[in-house]
Amino acid sequence: MRLGEVGISIIYLTVCSLWIAISDRILFLFSEQFTPAQIELIASSKGVFFVLITTVLLWYLIKRNNKKLIDGERQYRQMYEGSPLPKWIYDPQTLQIVSVNDTAIACYGYSREEFLQKSILDIRPECDRERVLEGVKTVSPNLRQSGLFTHNKADGSSISVSIGSQQIEFANKPHVMITAQDVTEKLLYETKLKLLNEELLEERNKLSETQQIAKVGGWEFYLDNRHLVWSDEMYIIAGLSPDSGLNLYDLFLQQVNQEDRPLIVSGIEELIKTGKQLDVVHRIDLLDGNTRYIRQMAKLVRTPDDKPYKLIGSAQDVTEVKLLEQERNKYLFNLEDTLNSINEGFYTLNYDLVFTKVNKKFELETGLTSADVIGKGLKEVFPGIEGRLTYTQYSKALENNMPVRFEAYWRHFKKWQYVEAYPTGEGIAVYFIDITDKKEKDILLKEAISRYETVSKATKDVIYDLNVLNGELKFYTDVSGLLGCEPEDIGNTLEWWRSQTHPDDIKKVLDSQRMVLNKGETNWQCEYRVRCGKSNEYRNVYSQGFYVYNSDYEAIKLIGAVKDIDELKRTSEENKRLADIITKINNMVILMAVDHSITWANKAFEEYTGYTLNELKGKSPGSVLGGDRLPPGTIEEIRRRKENLETFTIDLQHHLHSGVSQWVNIEYTPLFDDNGLHTGYIAVHQNITDRKAREVKIYQQNKVLQEISWMSSHEIRRPVASILGLAYLAKDTKAVDDREQIIEMINTCAEELDDIVHTITNKISTELYTGKDSIELKELD
Repeated sequence: MRLGEVGISIIYLTVCSLWIAISDRILFLFSEQFTPAQIELIASSKGVFFVLITTVLLWYLIKRNNKKLIDGERQYRQMYEGSPLPKWIYDPQTLQIVSVNDTAIACYGYSREEFLQKSILDIRPECDRERVLEGVKTVSPNLRQSGLFTHNKADGSSISVSIGSQQIEFANKPHVMITAQDVTEKLLYETKLKLLNEELLEERNKLSETQQIAKVGGWEFYLDNRHLVWSDEMYIIAGLSPDSGLNLYDLFLQQVNQEDRPLIVSGIEELIKTGKQLDVVHRIDLLDGNTRYIRQMAKLVRTPDDKPYKLIGSAQDVTEVKLLEQERNKYLFNLEDTLNSINEGFYTLNYDLVFTKVNKKFELETGLTSADVIGKGLKEVFPGIEGRLTYTQYSKALENNMPVRFEAYWRHFKKWQYVEAYPTGEGIAVYFIDITDKKEKDILLKEAISRYETVSKATKDVIYDLNVLNGELKFYTDVSGLLGCEPEDIGNTLEWWRSQTHPDDIKKVLDSQRMVLNKGETNWQCEYRVRCGKSNEYRNVYSQGFYVYNSDYEAIKLIGAVKDIDELKRTSEENKRLADIITKINNMVILMAVDHSITWANKAFEEYTGYTLNELKGKSPGSVLGGDRLPPGTIEEIRRRKENLETFTIDLQHHLHSGVSQWVNIEYTPLFDDNGLHTGYIAVHQNITDRKAREVKIYQQNKVLQEISWMSSHEIRRPVASILGLAYLAKDTKAVDDREQIIEMINTCAEELDDIVHTITNKISTELYTGKDSIELKELD
């Protein structure tokens, strides 16, 4: 404790007063024992002694006071310099900063010299200057909080600080010491906390609405007095209005469908007796005559002494789900009938390659009944299959989650089969057809090719044999005549042959071959140009080939012939017209005169219409194809475009005299003679009835996709919103019973979400990926 000037003065006055009073009193008491000279000496000595004693005392007190003053100033300096908060001292007259601690330098980024060159206004934004000047006027010796301010740091950023100010003596002059506390993060946290509280309040408000949307209600049943309490949502589910006079327990039992009443009563009794959680679905009969399906879930709450106290439960209206489930079961029955009526064998395997379903075609093809295979593994039904192509492909489909297609020889049935396997949620679904006849035809075709090699020696066709694996190329007839070069210039590799192919045609050749291989087909054909000798002239050739596959259905050989068609390509326009007709001969083709009457029709068109060529000649196409039933605008458009000599295509629905209606795509091309005179039209008809049917199928599937999309974006949102709301509510709930109730409600919502996901999965698997025209198959094709 520092004495100060006043303290030292009081001590000195007290000591002097006591010395004078006591010393004079003592001298008076002993005055009779001394002579006057001795008394005078003693009095003088007493004064000298008092001066010495008081001098020593003053020196001690001043020294002690100064030491405490120095210690206090040192401690104050240490508190100022070592403070964890930024501090500085400024002159209230000039507002200039005269001292700053190290914390402020580190926090603000200014050096000490930069700080001491600034005023307190220099570190604040322009908008705070008036407020700062007002605050300077109110400083006092007592520490006071000046409020929140914004300060500018050396890097240009701003921080929010809480300012404390106090008037002090510094350098023997009044100054003001500032303490600044960075509260930027605190303010951000408080802002976020405020927003979070507002969102939580909003979620709480939405909880009731969410329960109504999810059709979920809560209830409590007190066992002692058999008193049942419903939430507002329960009244909505039951189709009643809240009425305190109702006996809810009796009313509840009365509403439960008579057939389901024993189920709910026994479930409640077992819950009370054993504590087993109640989870049943039952029907209730409303007063308006409607019936609803309700899922009841409940748990038992016991007293501290472990006695049954009450039941806490929730009820959810699952009528829509039940109706969808019934509809799904109906659809599954129809699907079963469909699978049994298709011409392809069908079966499903789970992830362990165990049979789970087969159709009637499978039983007919294999001679095995469903009882013989369902529940048994693939290796058990067909021993030794694990070492064959079929098992490898099925494993590949499961491992890569991708469809596979392949041909395989089944030794168990001595048949060739074409197999398509598609991954599903439970394993794979397999379709197969018997292609034994096709394979036998392929063998016969190979034999025919062998015979053709012998015959071709007498023709100009060049027979070749290409090893697809190593690119080795063999010619069985002289190719030098075709290419116009010397025999020694002929190469024996695929690379050499492609070097003779016109650069613009190489891509066309490769694309056509790749298309055949991707489809697993055998026949390939393509027209392209090859170079003649060392000149830059090219000759048109027509190349045909037959791909040979190994047991793993990999292409190993291409056997074929190259035909010189250069002369054919350079014939007259008449030959070109005939070539066009020949090229389109597989479609239905008719030739029409300028007056639109039929002059010629191919065999396909005769078979399509049921008329012979003699019957068709001179008639208009509309008279034999139901033109009178076409929209007038369509007929007018065709006539107009013909008169303009346009080349165009159009889709029409023909109505044949047999009563059959067919959709066709017609390509109209004008015909001209060598002099450029218009002679009529050629119309090529392509039957697109199947395509139109697929378009209808795609439209129906799109509707299913829209339903699935609606369920994904709306139905899933309900339980998700409930879970989010309950999760936020659980954070603020302290009571264990309430928290458990919330967890039960979250479980209910999660189960509802799981049911919705299963519904969507079932809809996808049963309505989208069924049959050849499903979306999955179309994409793969």
